[in-house]
Amino acid sequence: MRTIAGLATARGFAVGPAFIYRGDGEIPVPQYVVEPGREADELLRLQRAVTETKNDLEKLISALKEHTKGKDVKIFECHQMLLEDIVLLGETEKYIREDRINAETAVRRTARHARQQFEQMNDPYFRERVRDLDDVERRLLKSLTGFAEDPTCELKTPSIVVADDLTPSETVRLPRDLVLGFATNGGSTTSHVALLARAMGIPAVSGLGDITVRAVAGETLLLDGTNGAVTIFPTPSAVRDFSDLVERQRELVEDVASGAPAGTLRDGGDIPLYANVHPGVPVADIKAQGARGIGLYRSEYLWLNRELEPTEEEQFEAYRDAATFAKTLGEKSTIAIRVLDIGGDKLVRGISTTEANPFLGNRSIRYLLSNPEVFAKQLRAILRASVFGKVGILYPMVSCVEELVAAAKILADVKAQLDAEGVAFNREIPVGAMIEVPSAAINAGALAKYVDFFSIGTNDLIQYTMAADRGNESVAHLYQPTNPAVLKLMRMTVDAAKKNGIFVSVCGESASDPIVGVLWAAMGVDVLSMSATYIPLMAKLLSRLTRADLDDYRAAVEAMGDGATAAEILAVCENWLRARIPDLDNIVL
Repeated sequence: MRTIAGLATARGFAVGPAFIYRGDGEIPVPQYVVEPGREADELLRLQRAVTETKNDLEKLISALKEHTKGKDVKIFECHQMLLEDIVLLGETEKYIREDRINAETAVRRTARHARQQFEQMNDPYFRERVRDLDDVERRLLKSLTGFAEDPTCELKTPSIVVADDLTPSETVRLPRDLVLGFATNGGSTTSHVALLARAMGIPAVSGLGDITVRAVAGETLLLDGTNGAVTIFPTPSAVRDFSDLVERQRELVEDVASGAPAGTLRDGGDIPLYANVHPGVPVADIKAQGARGIGLYRSEYLWLNRELEPTEEEQFEAYRDAATFAKTLGEKSTIAIRVLDIGGDKLVRGISTTEANPFLGNRSIRYLLSNPEVFAKQLRAILRASVFGKVGILYPMVSCVEELVAAAKILADVKAQLDAEGVAFNREIPVGAMIEVPSAAINAGALAKYVDFFSIGTNDLIQYTMAADRGNESVAHLYQPTNPAVLKLMRMTVDAAKKNGIFVSVCGESASDPIVGVLWAAMGVDVLSMSATYIPLMAKLLSRLTRADLDDYRAAVEAMGDGATAAEILAVCENWLRARIPDLDNIVL
């Protein structure tokens, strides 16, 4: 028995036989020079292939909408956009006209050039879009060459799919009722396998290196999507123990679905649990997981998977759909739409620029204020969508009052424009500020006078407070949520919100951490927002505690004082939680 560590890309557990997926075969591509005067014929072949591929995608999208309620269609709509991309299509046609090469070779050359550009980008999500390009290239080459492949899959029994990586087309072609989990050599938390797995509620682990070599077809695997590990050749007792985890995970979700609203304390107190979501990216059924609202809608993903800036109408449609969906989560459910948050580790083609220190550069609200036409367009779209649900506007990376004043001026101008045009919108739409940098937390009292709510982004707040890049393994030990400096900034923010009568949420991933998330609740945070699959766990923990328990938890931490280390405070938190919830390990799994 051996356990291989990877990336936890989709929460959950699975036990089953390994199915080694080898992927589609290589398409033989002819390469030749077109005779002079026959370039037009080759261009016509290309256009026919593009049209045929579009038609195939439309059929696939139609089928997905019918069978999966449309959760996966955005990926293939992105493929349609790649087919219609003027730059890519123009480059391919240029190769045919000027270099007189055949259409297949031109498609492959264009794809190779675009792939190199994608892979050089720093943002892992954007690098993963190479898989979109691979998929579109393959579809075009199949059309041009007439290459036929057997569409039937060898997968006949429920199994854990083991692969090097999977394109979107390969993933959706697998029979979903037979896929227990995904284990891949490559990929990341933003890969298509991860995104589709979350949509289907299927556990997944990526970044396993050589799992396709180590795993044996038909042999039992234990897949832990919660902690990011796969066990090969498990002992019978290990299989029994892991099967218990699978059953407890199922019971946990069922308990939340049948019990009190997620976030209800044992004495009736309430700390609502919301979900963080992306537009255009399939997510798990957040309603089934118990989400009571959307605490963070990451609008930047409308930019990340495309070549050109989305139009106002495209943005409006996305926000409208999200607002309409949010209403299904409950009468009081809300959705906080974070305006374009780019820069740092999120780069957008055509917008992002090279900076010596992008994390301290022209990112997020700073970029929007220096590009008011982009900002105004997005605000118009959000305001128009506000009549379809309880929508809030969330400004990212706020560092000073001046930014809020400038943003308020642009928002007022946009409202006046919509008024003049007779366009309906919520005139009292709430506005929030993300607290992600120390200056915002320290000056939270002043910022609170300009907004209706705070949303604490703990990922960046911890990073900037500790001056430690959370993606750098060499300084990962300094990424400390329980560091006294971080706790002091959290306390200042919550106190300022309470004093000024506004609510405060935490939308960073620490909200889903059993120890730290409960600590934020104890410190007075009103809402915890997290990836939907973590909601059942946090709901179960909170249901075992009372408000008096949380007050005692906060007091235990405050008694440690500023001289304590992060590790010492974390130990006190864990000991306290275990004393209050003796079966903590059974809940946390």
